[in-house]
Amino acid sequence: MKEKEKNKRVLKIGMLLLFVFSFLFLGFLFWQRNLVVHQPKIEMQDIVLPDKEMDPKILEMQKLLEENGDLIGWLTIPNTKIDYPVLFTRGEDYYLRRDFYKEKSTAGSLYIDKHADMAPRDINILIHGHNMNNGTMFHDLLNYKKKSFYEDHKTFFYYTLEEKEEYEIIAVFLSKVYNVQDEVFKYYQFYGEQDEESYQEYIKNITELSLYSTGNSATYPEKLITLSTCEYSNKDGRLVVVGKRVS
Repeated sequence: MKEKEKNKRVLKIGMLLLFVFSFLFLGFLFWQRNLVVHQPKIEMQDIVLPDKEMDPKILEMQKLLEENGDLIGWLTIPNTKIDYPVLFTRGEDYYLRRDFYKEKSTAGSLYIDKHADMAPRDINILIHGHNMNNGTMFHDLLNYKKKSFYEDHKTFFYYTLEEKEEYEIIAVFLSKVYNVQDEVFKYYQFYGEQDEESYQEYIKNITELSLYSTGNSATYPEKLITLSTCEYSNKDGRLVVVGKRVS
């Protein structure tokens, strides 16, 4: 009888712990789904244009520089939620878990790879962003796994502090973060200034990995932007979208 009573107590404690864990886990999911992403919004109708040649978004970015000097660009994919500032701090992933205002944030910010130099001759810009369950940041990139989504979203825009650039998507593929010793193609090692041989090797690899044919490619020295986010079908998985500048 004593053994039965002991087993009953253990069972009750186990059930109680399971209930508490489930409650906390559901609470976490609810919190993340309703997470407010603190990023600046550009209200175009509030901007007075002193110069008709200057894009209003660029004018607003120049104003936002006063709030955060790490602002280096703005990424927009039309008809998606991706419409965010892009930040850069050389040598560190500062904005991995910080918003535009440098406050701690699970969603983080869109930011350029810490190894970049951002020199004028840089041929590829690698931009990272979180895949958030509430649909913010780079979550919409996962829709590119379907060719039908790509067909309706073939281009995106990147604004620098001086001009608006349009990019045509040339490849969408799945990859992962590999071990240092793994001798495989690592897309995240291609950034900054590159020679023609490295460039063509990169194009060859991303074309072979692409989930479907876009019918587009790139030729040295056409400028590239590579967008990268987490993808959970594989451990340390990544979904990558690569575009080439067309205007």
